[in-house]
Amino acid sequence: MHPQFQDFTPQWFKRAYVYTGSIGDFRYRFQHNNGDTIHAAVYSRVCFELATDVVERDFPWTDQGVKDLQQWIQERYEAFVAGA
Repeated sequence: MHPQFQDFTPQWFKRAYVYTGSIGDFRYRFQHNNGDTIHAAVYSRVCFELATDVVERDFPWTDQGVKDLQQWIQERYEAFVAGA
């Protein structure tokens, strides 16, 4: 798993209402949904608002939900790298 994704915990997501990050051209965005889910999005090369390749998914804001999010974003990252 990429080191940037290993730090994600339910507590980590309390850092901000919306959090964005990137690894090169691979970009990701997390947003709280009413404090019980995390809305995750991945995209590339441009800002979220202009991206045409956004893939989104909601995860429960629980230990298992965050583990599932980590796996999902790792899979999206690997697919991005393989397609580059």
